[in-house]
Amino acid sequence: MILVTKTRADLLKRLDPYWKMEAANVLFVPAFLIWLSDWRLSWISLAPMVATMLLLVIGTLYWRGKVRQLRGDGGDFSVLLRRISSWRQPALALTLFACVSAMLGWLVPSWSAGLADRNIATGCAVLAVLEYINYYHRQLQHFDNRDDFQRLLAGKGFRKSWLARDIEALNRPSTSSKVLDFD
Repeated sequence: MILVTKTRADLLKRLDPYWKMEAANVLFVPAFLIWLSDWRLSWISLAPMVATMLLLVIGTLYWRGKVRQLRGDGGDFSVLLRRISSWRQPALALTLFACVSAMLGWLVPSWSAGLADRNIATGCAVLAVLEYINYYHRQLQHFDNRDDFQRLLAGKGFRKSWLARDIEALNRPSTSSKVLDFD
């Protein structure tokens, strides 16, 4: 068995694109969906879209803060974590409202701007739920890291998300602002 040691540079190379990708998606996902709908959206799809965008902003801020922390220029990472932690309940409430909104689009079709509006609402509601789980509970993304993917294929399940781990560490009384190991 070969033991591979990951350097900080390797970790930064892997993590640095995350925040950029999330930030781009805050803009590109809604723009694409608005274009796809031919500018015919109602509140039925706007509520789930806003929930998705909020969670992408949370992801952007977290990963950018994590990268800056690893580089040693992150300032007080715990301040950012406290802020992101305080957004957990509002993000959950908005995500649940997004799901209700999408369901209402199907239950009362006249409230929507058409089939595209209902489909976009449903897609964004599902995406918001997945992003919420991925950040605040379990790491769902396993396709971008070989070790994570092998862990999943080995039947070891989904591990706790890095944000959830950092928030837990922040809330432990004896925890300092150490960098968590990204295995």
